[in-house]
Amino acid sequence: MWRALTITLFVLMATSAHPASFECNKGRLAPDERIVCKDPLLSSLDTRLAEIHAKAKERDPDLTLETSRDFLADRKTCGANRACVLATYVAVIETLGDLEDLPQDITANTIAGGRAKASSTLPAKIGQCVETKITSIHPRIGDNDPPLPEDYDSGTGIEFANDGYQVSYDREEALIASKPGDRVTMCLISVPHRCPPGDDRGRGYFTTNTRTGQSWALGDSQHMCGGR
Repeated sequence: MWRALTITLFVLMATSAHPASFECNKGRLAPDERIVCKDPLLSSLDTRLAEIHAKAKERDPDLTLETSRDFLADRKTCGANRACVLATYVAVIETLGDLEDLPQDITANTIAGGRAKASSTLPAKIGQCVETKITSIHPRIGDNDPPLPEDYDSGTGIEFANDGYQVSYDREEALIASKPGDRVTMCLISVPHRCPPGDDRGRGYFTTNTRTGQSWALGDSQHMCGGR
């Protein structure tokens, strides 16, 4: 089953003006660390992640360690790109915690910074966002037309005009409340690691419906790459 990306191992100490979960006044910070320390929103998310990480480690230490390493790699690759760094935090929080752990005012437009443009293609890099339209919402399985309310208990799928697709094993009320034709902002927030050649399943997207204001973070496949 699809899982988004990742998290870091946190040191619970903060000395910057905007406290992060790691030491911001050490001699040499990497570009991704500097932007977290200087940005109030990123700092607060990093501190929140420290709490989520501690709970996740109790549940599954091996998975948490793996996602820690992946997150460090992804965030480092972002450098000083704020949209990219923010996208990785959204993915981490959704993976190890819950989307409700995000501040309610964070949407795909927050990542986009108001700069998302309509596109016929999917975003290609973490932190990139595009505007598109919903073309279909349907149960994950079943062929009733129209779908019965209980059909969504098996999961929910949604399709977009840019050939994007997101799917969940759960009943996703934010998707069910959406309608074909609704405009959305869609951001790429995660790319799976350790995939077999040619298998890129499991990319994670954070999507916000402009009409309803609701957001969701889901993958583009029922499974990660390699069938995980």
